[in-house]
Amino acid sequence: MILNQRIYFTILFYIALILLTAGSGLWMILSHTGIIIGSVFIFCSLFQIKLLTQKLNTFNRKIQFFLDSVQDKENMLYFSEKHVDKDQEMLHRSLNRINDLLAKAKSDIQKQEYFYRSLLEEVPNGILAWDSSGKILVANSTALSLLECDQLTYYYQLEQLLQKNESRQKLTISKSSMTMKGEKITLLSIKDISDELSDKENESWNKLTHVLTHEIMNTITPIVSLSQTLLNYQNIGEKATRGLRIIQSQSERLMEFTESFRHLSYLPHPNRKTFSLSTLLCNLKELMQTDFKANNINFSLSCTPASINIEGDENQLSQVILNLLKNAMQALDGMQNGAIHIRVQQTNRITINVIDNGPGILPELQEKVFIPFFSTKAEGMGIGLSLCRQIIRLHKGHLLIEECSSGKTVFTIDLPTTLTQ
Repeated sequence: MILNQRIYFTILFYIALILLTAGSGLWMILSHTGIIIGSVFIFCSLFQIKLLTQKLNTFNRKIQFFLDSVQDKENMLYFSEKHVDKDQEMLHRSLNRINDLLAKAKSDIQKQEYFYRSLLEEVPNGILAWDSSGKILVANSTALSLLECDQLTYYYQLEQLLQKNESRQKLTISKSSMTMKGEKITLLSIKDISDELSDKENESWNKLTHVLTHEIMNTITPIVSLSQTLLNYQNIGEKATRGLRIIQSQSERLMEFTESFRHLSYLPHPNRKTFSLSTLLCNLKELMQTDFKANNINFSLSCTPASINIEGDENQLSQVILNLLKNAMQALDGMQNGAIHIRVQQTNRITINVIDNGPGILPELQEKVFIPFFSTKAEGMGIGLSLCRQIIRLHKGHLLIEECSSGKTVFTIDLPTTLTQ
């Protein structure tokens, strides 16, 4: 306000001086009292007009330069407040003050934007947003991970990825729209419900297994006890003794079979500690070396990097990998050039691939192999892979068949390097 008043007074002063000088010169010329002096006064008034124009242009250029800089979002300007006249000093001080306020506002907006982006990264769902032209404005890391891509720029790319991932993942998608500054913004939320379905499925199987094992054990235990008691009698015939021994052995086998199912419903939580995964795999290689040679199987192991540490239950993870190796060996039974390869890679997560060159698993059986009580083997109990998947789920990871064809089967374990509470 003070700056405006000073500029107004300055302009008025110049105008008054110009009018006075020009008027005096014109009066002298018209009255013939001093034509030469009057001409000098007229010339002085023209010079004063030039000075006023230059001063106003200087103000206008600086203000225009400042406004252009603001439009270009350049806030590193500084107008010197020294070695200039009083009017320009006040103008520079005002422009610098406005520039500081704009810089602070820009900094506050950037902080707020960073806060909201950080908040989006913590959301468990994938969040995307695009404008009416189809340009992606926001895509958090969860969305990129679920869609298995590194970057998204336009909506048509999102459509292609959704079609591509629809058959491989159980994704739930919700869409909404909003209007911001007159422009329509579309929001998309993506959630992977496969883990929730697995948790509910495991919970159902655990309840069923608990009921079945409880009822079977309550029924079989008295039979085993009674058969043992009857076998101690001396006055029973040989045929009855043989029958009782068959009842006892079958009952004990059923009890052993039922006891193994208890592991599905009473699987302990991982005993967490940090250990060397690469050392564990080398130990399993040595443990299975004799079996590999006996079955003519070529075994290989590769780790990238060479030394990998992980947090988890060493015994449980060892049980999982050992079970996968035994399954691979059984798949290669009778083959002359059988091969098993374990490939481990660590990036932000740890991926373990168990690969064999066996006949593979039929497509319609690939998901069923993880269901309790289901087995493709004549004498299998259908516990191994189901138990393995539960162990990996307790380690916040995933166990799946990544590839399966005649000549190549790949079981993949995806694990975090550390377990969160």
